[in-house]
Amino acid sequence: MLTRRAFLKKTLQTSAALAAGRSAICPAETQATLTLRLARAEPVEIPADFIGLGYEMSSVATPGLLSPANPRYAELIKGLGPKGVLRVGGIVANYTHYLPDGIARADRQNTVITRASLKQFAAFLEKTGWTAIWSVNFAQDTEDEAVQEARAVYETLGRRLLALEIGNEVDTYGKGQPFRSPAYDYAAYRREYGAWRAAIAGAVPGIRFAAPDTASAVDWVEQMAQDANGGVQLLTTHYYRNGQQRGSADQLLLPDPRLKGILTRLQAASKQSGIPWRMCEINSFSGGGRPGVSDTFVGALWTLNTMLLLAQYGCSGVNMETGVNQLGFVSSYSPVQDDGKGVNSAGVPYYGMLAFAEAFAGCRQLLPLEAGSAIDTLAAYVLGADGRAGSVVIVNTDRVKDTQVSLAELGMDRAHVLRLLAPSPESKSGVTLGGSAVDASGKWKARHAERLHGATIEIPRVSAVLVRAAALRTYG
Repeated sequence: MLTRRAFLKKTLQTSAALAAGRSAICPAETQATLTLRLARAEPVEIPADFIGLGYEMSSVATPGLLSPANPRYAELIKGLGPKGVLRVGGIVANYTHYLPDGIARADRQNTVITRASLKQFAAFLEKTGWTAIWSVNFAQDTEDEAVQEARAVYETLGRRLLALEIGNEVDTYGKGQPFRSPAYDYAAYRREYGAWRAAIAGAVPGIRFAAPDTASAVDWVEQMAQDANGGVQLLTTHYYRNGQQRGSADQLLLPDPRLKGILTRLQAASKQSGIPWRMCEINSFSGGGRPGVSDTFVGALWTLNTMLLLAQYGCSGVNMETGVNQLGFVSSYSPVQDDGKGVNSAGVPYYGMLAFAEAFAGCRQLLPLEAGSAIDTLAAYVLGADGRAGSVVIVNTDRVKDTQVSLAELGMDRAHVLRLLAPSPESKSGVTLGGSAVDASGKWKARHAERLHGATIEIPRVSAVLVRAAALRTYG
């Protein structure tokens, strides 16, 4: 005869198997139980504005988009936390001009930002409570034009301007783009950057700068960190797992073998210089993502996992690229979708960001775990404050095996569980966190939070769980 607890456990396993797209009659394999233990190491501080979104410059030029008159969009932003950063730049920044009294135009190679565009964006930032990183056109504008734009941005956004970027993906200017000669290297960039920065800083006292904003050149970030001399307040770079045509679901389910090396170098450059670093443009596959992969539940798990991994390496924040890309269509990887008729909604990757936001609420540190607490297809993270665990995130990307994890060593006897689930790894709809989806108004509230029974929790294949101490309960 089944006890009530055994019955509940069996029911949970059955529903999880169904949610993972596999018949409960043919149960998954189960890996041996892993025990999470905190390591005797310093926790990693996570800034309150860690979470962020990234946009092409054309998004600000679009009337009514990033606007207080777009309540759905504002709710989607606020649902990710009370603080965050919107980075505006992208390749379109290389084709954007500021005409204060002109006519705003959102075009992939001829965008026009006006004074009215800036006022709309400033009001949107005030409504959401977030700040912004703004990129000026270093590719084709003049130094004087950049000074005029920087002054207008600083005066209009005010306290909502986190930093100004001079250029976008500057390490590519001599490689296939018509902006500089093929011999353009870091030394040439640094001389040019220094002149522009001095002119802007002289005209706009108090403005902060983010640089070098490379597409991939970590060595440029390292060199900028070494010779910044107070001229840079934030180190920035970009990351994509692969190009659109070469991307696959397995690349999002398994660790990128080169990423940890990149993060180690960025963390070291930041520590040695004392300048925080931010991944100000990031997503799955460049070129707008791979349809059928980036816009599926696999993309949501990758988003959650990657944000936590970056936090582990001391990243001060991430800006997940969203919206209309430089090619003029809404990207597959977009956390925020757009129907082209002024209606915005949560894309599947948004749920990965939402799970991160729920885990982060009430916490400010990532607590190091002992080695052996994770495998290639299982990632575990403990967030908290003052060295004490407040929430745990476990992501299981194995397509075959469920996993059992013991939290006995973390002192979280009274806790609740929110599950990030979908009908299948390939699902483009039906994704839920805590049994609930984001509603049509852009709001989310958990419908089902399990009590943690005992110290062991099961994580079905291709799913994630968020365990939160009862004292931190928010659930939207």
